[in-house]
Amino acid sequence: SLRLSWQEARDIASFLMTQRRSGVSYPPAPFMDDPKLRARGAQLIRRYGCAGCHEISGFEEEPKIGTELTREGSKPIEQLDFGLLAREAKRQGWYNHKGFIENKLRSPDIYDRGKLKAPEDRLRMPNPNLTEEEIRALTTFLIGSVNATLPPSYYYTPDDQRKDIQEGWWIIKKYNCMGCHTIMPGQRSVLSTLPRYQDPDWKDQLPPSLIGEGARVRPDWLARFLENPALSETNLERNGVREYLKARMPTFYFSPNEIRILVRFFEALSAQAQPYIEPKLEPITEMERALARQLFTSPAAPCLRCHMTGDPAHDQKATAPNFLIARERLKPGWTARWMIDPQAISPGTAMPSGLFRREGDRWVFAGPLPEAFKAYPGDHVDLLVRYMFQLTAEEQRRLLAGTRTASRARPSGMRLAVERPPSRRGGT
Repeated sequence: SLRLSWQEARDIASFLMTQRRSGVSYPPAPFMDDPKLRARGAQLIRRYGCAGCHEISGFEEEPKIGTELTREGSKPIEQLDFGLLAREAKRQGWYNHKGFIENKLRSPDIYDRGKLKAPEDRLRMPNPNLTEEEIRALTTFLIGSVNATLPPSYYYTPDDQRKDIQEGWWIIKKYNCMGCHTIMPGQRSVLSTLPRYQDPDWKDQLPPSLIGEGARVRPDWLARFLENPALSETNLERNGVREYLKARMPTFYFSPNEIRILVRFFEALSAQAQPYIEPKLEPITEMERALARQLFTSPAAPCLRCHMTGDPAHDQKATAPNFLIARERLKPGWTARWMIDPQAISPGTAMPSGLFRREGDRWVFAGPLPEAFKAYPGDHVDLLVRYMFQLTAEEQRRLLAGTRTASRARPSGMRLAVERPPSRRGGT
C-alpha cells in the first residue's frame, strides 16, 4: 500500500482516467465476488506454485513446488522418473542424466505420456519454450550440479549473526529497500539521485539512512514499524516517525517471518547482542528536570528548533523526529553516543558535534551553562538522555513555550550556536 490520502488517490485516479482508450466497454463480472471461485483459485495457485515467481497477498510463506536441483547431477539414475519411456531411452541411448534433462526441458510433460492420471496428479512444470542452445546450456549446468568432494568446513554456512545478515539481504533486495534508503557506507539510494533531491531545499526530504539502524532503535519498536509504518490505526497515510517528509514508506505487508528476519538483520549488521535487554534508567529528580529544562531551552542548545513537537505551526519547518517517541523507539546507549558526536555516526547531519566536552570521568556541556547547572556533579549527557526518555507531552509543551520566550528575548542579530544550512538533516 502506498498509503495515499483520499485526495492523492483522487488525483492519481483522475490522471489515469485521462489515459483510458475511448469506445471500450467491459462486461459485468459478478464472479469476482464468488467465495467458492476464490477458494478454487487459491487452490490452483498453491498447486501450480504461482507464488514461486509472483508476489501474491496471503501466499508470502508458500513453499516452492519444484524439485531441489542443487545436486541434480549426483542423483542416482534410478531416481530419475523416465515414466513409460525408460525402455525406449535405453534402446535409443539416452537413458542418462543428459537425456533425461534435455527431454524434460524440451517437453516438460513428456514423462506423463501414456499414463492415466487425474488432472491434479499430472506434472506441473510449464513449457518455457527454450531454444536448443538454451536447453544445452541448462543441461550442462544441471549435470555439473553435483555433490562436492570438499569438506563441509570449506562452505560458507554461518550459524551466528552472519547468517542473520545473509538471510536479511534477500528481503532487502526483494523489496528494493536501497531504492530509498542508504544501508551500507558508500551506497547511494536511487531516490537521492533524482533531480528533485539535488535541490538544497529538498535534501532534508530524503528518507533516513539505515546505517547503524540496529544500534539505534529497539527491536520491538522496529518490528511494529515494519508492520505499520504509519504507527497509527486511523491516520494511515502519515509518516510514523518523520511526519515532515513528503515521501512515505509503503506498507509492504511483510509476513511475520520477514519482519523477524529484517529485525535480526539490522541488529546483526550493527553487531548488537541478542536478545536486546533494556537498560534501567535512574528516575530523574525534580532538580535534574529543572536543570535539563534550562539546557533544552537555552540559546546554546535549542533542541526544539529542529525537532517536531506536535504543534502544526512549529512542525512545518521541523527536520527531526519528535522527542516523545524516543523512549519507545531509541536505545539509550546509542542516544548518548549520538549526542556526544553525531557527525561520527551520520556525517553531514545538521545535529552539531562538539556540544559536550570530556571533564574527568564525565561529559559536560561545552556551551554557556545556566548558573544552576554549574554545581551539578553528574554527567550532562546521561542527564539529558534520562530527561528525554522520561519526557511527557505536558513537559514538552512547557519546553516549547520556554523556547519561544527565549527566542523573543534574544537580540535580532544573534545567531544560534548550532545553526546549520537548512539542507542538512538532523535529529535522532
